[in-house]
Amino acid sequence: MSKPVVMRPDLDLERFQGMLEDERERLLRIERDLAENSRQAKDSLESFSDSDDVPADIAAQASEREKDQILGHSVHQTLNQIELALERIDDGTYGICEMCGCEIVEARLERIPWVLTCVDCQRMLEEG
Repeated sequence: MSKPVVMRPDLDLERFQGMLEDERERLLRIERDLAENSRQAKDSLESFSDSDDVPADIAAQASEREKDQILGHSVHQTLNQIELALERIDDGTYGICEMCGCEIVEARLERIPWVLTCVDCQRMLEEG
């Protein structure tokens, strides 16, 4: 069963689109930085085998690399959500909960412009 398309004339869609695009650019910069850090860490780990560095240094670098991977995954997920939100602006469904079809409160969109669910549906998702 498809949900009806409901426009949100009360929202300044251009402003939200700008917020989403700005956040996308910020996250893309972070993604590029993480990729560069990963490349440098790989090069550094390869050079460890040729040096006298202590295992603690190697472990610290491995820990940093793991943190970067977790952050990278989170950045990638948020970028995907931003793309979905931009598509919803284009198709006129931005600000409408994907699950129940109710309006997402504007204050929630202000805090997390890429959010796809209302507070109640998000709570249900988190509670399982």
